[in-house]
Amino acid sequence: MKNKVKIYLQQSIKPNHRYNSWNHCFEAFGTLKDEKLLSLHLGFYLASWGMYRGSGKLLERDYLVHVEAVKIIKNYRALRCNSKHEVCLRDIDSIRQLINELSDYYKNKHGVTPTDTLVSKIILGTLGCLPAFDRFFIDGVKEQSYDFKSLKEKSLVSLFDFTNENKDELTAIQKLHPQYPLMKLVDMYFWQIGFEKDAKKK
Repeated sequence: MKNKVKIYLQQSIKPNHRYNSWNHCFEAFGTLKDEKLLSLHLGFYLASWGMYRGSGKLLERDYLVHVEAVKIIKNYRALRCNSKHEVCLRDIDSIRQLINELSDYYKNKHGVTPTDTLVSKIILGTLGCLPAFDRFFIDGVKEQSYDFKSLKEKSLVSLFDFTNENKDELTAIQKLHPQYPLMKLVDMYFWQIGFEKDAKKK
């Protein structure tokens, strides 16, 4: 796990690399109060990670579309992770509630399809209590024969089981990179596996 995370982080140290958009967004949600400014950070981070492609409805909205989402996220500050506070299995109900609230907001207020990828990227970039369930992450999970591939409750339980089983290794990596929550490290690990798998096909 350490080697895959190391490879991923080699990109993050490059000036102005898109991987740094997560760092900027996550830091903003830990320090800033202005909801419009937080919405701008969230929007740019999502754009960096492919959520403003032409097929997505977000492309038709300005950054203020995220203001109400920011307000929802603020109600779940207890889920925000760092090296001194991490979520665990007992937090799944709250995480599921957050997922549902964000999904309902984007779908019902703006007609934006709340895919697992979009919602999980929002949560990863603001609270750090879930990995982003995007294509490379899921491909990496499949490659390692795990079954957490969605935001459904059973999948999240399996994700937390994996995190608990590998907590010592994850914590050791986190000591070297304390700015990253454990779920961000999980995200890096599986994303890098999926990315490398895809690269081999080309």
